[in-house]
Amino acid sequence: MNRRAFIASSSSLIATALFSSSKDRTTAGALSVRPTPGGPLVTPNGKSFVYSQMGMPPKLPSTIDIDGLVGSPRRYAVSEVASMPAVTRLMTLECSGNAASGALIFTSHFQGVPLAPLFERATIKADAEAAQIETIDGHQPFLLPLSELQRPSTMLIGKFGSDPVPVQHGSPYTRLFIPGASGDHHPKWVTRITLVETEAPTHDAPPVAGFLSPGPPEARGSMSGVALTGYAFTGPEPVGSVELSTDDGAAYQSMSLPPHPDPNVWLTWEVTWQPPQPGSYVLRVRAASASGRKQDIPGVINVLVS
Repeated sequence: MNRRAFIASSSSLIATALFSSSKDRTTAGALSVRPTPGGPLVTPNGKSFVYSQMGMPPKLPSTIDIDGLVGSPRRYAVSEVASMPAVTRLMTLECSGNAASGALIFTSHFQGVPLAPLFERATIKADAEAAQIETIDGHQPFLLPLSELQRPSTMLIGKFGSDPVPVQHGSPYTRLFIPGASGDHHPKWVTRITLVETEAPTHDAPPVAGFLSPGPPEARGSMSGVALTGYAFTGPEPVGSVELSTDDGAAYQSMSLPPHPDPNVWLTWEVTWQPPQPGSYVLRVRAASASGRKQDIPGVINVLVS
């Protein structure tokens, strides 16, 4: 399924007029918003972005050690981890360098082994605050806070969707997924997790909203209406607000959002915009998290209405 197929459905689940005054409607047009049918959009297999700072490792890990401030240091064969009970969660992964409407974000059903049971077997000591995570690719060890590693859906993932984790993504059960953390803090090819008393900051994904379809930077439409699909993600917090401008950022209006039961999954929505007259328009969209973290640069799309 490509991005254009995402907006094929014309069903209207929720319709909300966002411009209240007749003057606003004259200058900005009418806008209605509804959630994407069936819930959040899922990125097709093989369409997820790949980014590695160090490149491919010379070999793949065969074991993962958990040591440091633990009562019982453990060494797990990767094959042993793969045989443990797995869970499947729909989650979104965003690169720390992703731009609004950029390609460095995807949502998939991740299947893996939660890190919590492995920690329980090792018995973490009370003075542990973070973990130093070593990988086999030569990357400098990651220092991640224990609060991130103890999130319920933090896991060593074995599958993206129905496919085993590709080697370039970290290989099965040696790729650590931390829900809501930015992509540069999801270690690949993990070999050791050492609990330490050093404090470490969290690495929340940057708030972002953008357009998915038609693909930016340009779209065409008619006076009968312009259909767009968009998203917002502010994990690990829920999305607090999404604002859209139809006049190149001169004025923004808050969108009425669908329910957001899981902050670790992006919100996706459909917009039908009724332009006031033919011409060229610049639409912008921006998001903020529930605590007020704001998107730095709005997502943008140029729309030519004939």
